[in-house]
Amino acid sequence: MKKHIYLPLLALLLGVTGCEKFLDRKPLDASSASNYLATADEMELGLNGVYASAFWVFPNNTPLMFSVEASTDLAIKRGGNAEDFVAMGDGGPFLINNALVNTCWNQSFKLVQRANQQLTGMENGRTNVSAATFARIRAEALVLRAWAYFNLMYMFGDVPWYNKAPGVDEVLKASRTPVATIVAELYKDLDEAAAGFVTAGAQPVIANGRVNIGVALGLKAKLALLIKDHRTAATASKAVIDLNQYGLNPSYPALFMLSGQAANTNREIMFNMTYPTDLANPQNWGPILGVPRQVTNSQSSHFPTQALVDRFEGSDGFRIDQSAVYNRTNPRINRDPRLKWTIYMPGDTMAYRTLLTPSLPYVNPMERTIFNIHTNVRFRWNWSTQRYDNIAGNNDWIGAQAAGIQWQVSATGNIGGVGYVWRKYIDSTQYIWEHKTGYINMRFADILLLYAEAKTELGEVDATVLTAVNRVRNRVGQPSVTTTSPAQLRQIIRRERVVELAGEGHRLFDLRRWNIYETANSGPVVGFALNPAVAPANPTFDANEVPDYGASINDRIRFRNQTRANNNAKYKLWPIPQFEVDANPTGMTQNPGW
Repeated sequence: MKKHIYLPLLALLLGVTGCEKFLDRKPLDASSASNYLATADEMELGLNGVYASAFWVFPNNTPLMFSVEASTDLAIKRGGNAEDFVAMGDGGPFLINNALVNTCWNQSFKLVQRANQQLTGMENGRTNVSAATFARIRAEALVLRAWAYFNLMYMFGDVPWYNKAPGVDEVLKASRTPVATIVAELYKDLDEAAAGFVTAGAQPVIANGRVNIGVALGLKAKLALLIKDHRTAATASKAVIDLNQYGLNPSYPALFMLSGQAANTNREIMFNMTYPTDLANPQNWGPILGVPRQVTNSQSSHFPTQALVDRFEGSDGFRIDQSAVYNRTNPRINRDPRLKWTIYMPGDTMAYRTLLTPSLPYVNPMERTIFNIHTNVRFRWNWSTQRYDNIAGNNDWIGAQAAGIQWQVSATGNIGGVGYVWRKYIDSTQYIWEHKTGYINMRFADILLLYAEAKTELGEVDATVLTAVNRVRNRVGQPSVTTTSPAQLRQIIRRERVVELAGEGHRLFDLRRWNIYETANSGPVVGFALNPAVAPANPTFDANEVPDYGASINDRIRFRNQTRANNNAKYKLWPIPQFEVDANPTGMTQNPGW
């Protein structure tokens, strides 16, 4: 065991990576370690390496934060996956050295290490480049390091703080630094970064996939909310708003399409993980995880839950248990339009490009299917006859369980989902196995909601708060909020963060800082109506917007009988990877309960 326990952090010291091919192109007679990053070109190449370390996937080209979302109440991953074990808690088993948890730790510290190498190395060339160039490159590296630490802290709590590349002895003797201490250091870094972008005269969005002044300030707001420093969060998020350089795309669906991201209307997308369109690899396989098995060439293993679906209001702006227009016998209609842009529900028409070349009569070049889970039939659009064909055999049919199917990876089933599949990020202009749409890490709608939350928690509800919330709601046609009650606004803002940002990797951060992870992610996972002729009762909601399905549980899909159990206090944080504790048992203590 001793041969392996030091590998994760010690590998960082060596800069080990298999994907940063820019290093392979570096001439052998270029700068040595003593004058590394001595020119502007070398600094840019080094910065590319930092960005490469921020390209987080798990596994098979799936954006890492999309996988993290599957460990929360908003989603359910195919049974037996690492995300599913994390979500299950005591019902898992969720064990130390879970692959999802370890990947988050390792990828984050890999980014820390590369950012520190960049920040230290570029000092060798400070006098060789313009002040503007140096300030901009340093600012980007500082923000990327802060991004890594932000994710580490809400996942793991106290972690080692490295503001320069550590030596072997430093790693083996490292201790866990309190979150508040790290946040204070990152405040200074992000202030410096914001000033650096100004010095550099950098554009509000430097380029697709690059961080910028808005990300620096937005990340400061997120860090502040992590430690409940609502004053700093309000100030930092308001600073982003007051730049008047970022806005909302008038088309919500365009945010999640390749063409829409390229245009980035109003600069809503501030930071995303991009995929090269001029190379075959890598691809974004997040979308393929949502394509149901009744569709050609599909995969399906990551599904929305009823708890997500029921957060979308009626079109009248009221929660479904209070809405006059919500129809529980036909829950697809009269809803916040973000529901249809986020989730495919039974009865919806799905469109995918499932083959590289057309294949009549069903793929030309798209395949259209009416999502069906209640009969053993697929409804496929026939491009030749211009009508839907009813084709026997449906992998997503809920009755398939009676046939004794043991391996079921459909939208329902013993290890599948609960009757819903993802629509967000599905771009029917792209072949589903070669998606190049970037995964969004930060956008302006998030900033508006962070500001509204911080001001509400301060008890300072004013016109700016309502404006921030209503900009997000009105973009999609939802009615404006008028209440000034902090308690009511808290509920609305929390619901708004769910429906606006679902599938974008924010939910675990929200649950942890609101201290509701235990209640929100415990209990049975339920889904669509088991029998479409029997409309399930509406859930009830607590003060934290957590739904309770006790009155309808027997009328809903729950074939897996999955009951999540996260009430144990240890689930407030993830466990430190065991190999780190074994390597440094004195300094790298384990989180409580693990």
